[in-house]
Amino acid sequence: ETYQPGTTTGERIKHQGEEIGTVLEGEIVLTINGQDYHLVAGQSYAINTGIPHSFSNTSAGICRIISAHTPTTF
Repeated sequence: ETYQPGTTTGERIKHQGEEIGTVLEGEIVLTINGQDYHLVAGQSYAINTGIPHSFSNTSAGICRIISAHTPTTF
């Protein structure tokens, strides 16, 4: 996934399953459960995608993430 500077997924999204991802380049803000997590290149996340969440690139550079989704196992 590539996020251009200033882009966002918009309203919080929600779907069944889990997601893991790693920031390959740049930085991103992951918002979940009302908390913001600022992630930079080399950092990873793992979330229950049944909880509303969003991604925002508030930086001046491109952000690239690799992610994988699985069926629900929580």
